[in-house]
Amino acid sequence: MKKVVLAVLGTVLLTVNTSAYALFGDDEARKAIIELRSQLKAQQDIQMNLYDRLESLTKEVQTLRGQVDVLNNSLGKERENAQSIYGSLQSRLDEMDPKAKAAQAVSDKEIAAEQELNKCLEVFKKGDANKAIACFSTITTKYRATKTYPTSLYWLGSSYYMKGDFAKTIETENKFIASYPEHKQVSEAYLLVGMAQMDSKKTDEANKTFRKLIQLFPKGGAAAIAKKQLGS
Repeated sequence: MKKVVLAVLGTVLLTVNTSAYALFGDDEARKAIIELRSQLKAQQDIQMNLYDRLESLTKEVQTLRGQVDVLNNSLGKERENAQSIYGSLQSRLDEMDPKAKAAQAVSDKEIAAEQELNKCLEVFKKGDANKAIACFSTITTKYRATKTYPTSLYWLGSSYYMKGDFAKTIETENKFIASYPEHKQVSEAYLLVGMAQMDSKKTDEANKTFRKLIQLFPKGGAAAIAKKQLGS
């Protein structure tokens, strides 16, 4: 590049020399040539400085690009190493803490059971007794060890009552009452048993159930209904 610039400047200088001799006398020509040479030399120095600066900047850019590539490669390796370390630690934790793994499995099962219970309740609200029975039966079979099981058992008995299967209602709700006497829906379960007995023409048994309900849960809404049934 430098040689090209010098060649161009030389050509310009020769042209200027020839023109100067043609237009001026010897002294004037010499002065003009010296002045032109000085100007060209200064211009040449400026251009060469610019060229050197450009070349220096180009090298700096190339160096910086190389450094960026090195950093990117380094970051990529660091990321891979971090992921590998995390995966290794997670595997070790899983192996070292089977209780945590079992707890997570239980939690997942509880969530699944709760979701299915909500779906079954939607079916029950629509009044489709057969589908509700099938739905709650699945939960009581599949999720027996979950917190959702007692509630599902109660609603299974309610679904039998909606269908008019009073024997199954009494059987299911009595199982619920015996297994979970502290459950919040026990009073409603007693009421369902009493109503199913009443509908089955078992009046004495129904009255006995209603009295027990009133004795155990005197202030609840189920007790108020039971009192009306006894008074009728």
